Amino acid sequence: MKKFKTVFAAAALLFATSAFATSGTGPEKVTPKVKAVFEKNFTQASDVNWEKKEDFYFASFKLNATETSAAYNENGELLGTSRVIATSDLPLNVGLAISNKYEGYTVEKTATELTYDGVTSYYVTVENNKQILRVRCNGEGDVEVTHKTKK
Repeated sequence: MKKFKTVFAAAALLFATSAFATSGTGPEKVTPKVKAVFEKNFTQASDVNWEKKEDFYFASFKLNATETSAAYNENGELLGTSRVIATSDLPLNVGLAISNKYEGYTVEKTATELTYDGVTSYYVTVENNKQILRVRCNGEGDVEVTHKTKK
């Protein structure tokens, strides 16, 4: 059950980044423990918005002008982070893996970097005249399709 909850938190974190700065709760809805850990982890954060889902707290904020999100459990443990980055800022091997595998596709200008359980993955949208693909790439350059839509 604990593993399911943490997997849920990571998935929700990814979607929280997609809906950055949407309606959330104010800091008064966050436990003092979670808020203190967040402030220690992200001292330079600004425009912080909180949302609570189930037993998890999600902070959406700007860090060095970058849209960022973090997920915490009730104990104040940081479960994962995500941020929106330019695809030009992807690690070289990730960018090469995507451009090689999806030659002829248009690559969206931004990607989502998700770090969960010590592992960082990159989510990028690519499209051609027939389909739109949401792909996940790990740090080693392994690419897999996570969502496919026909045009």
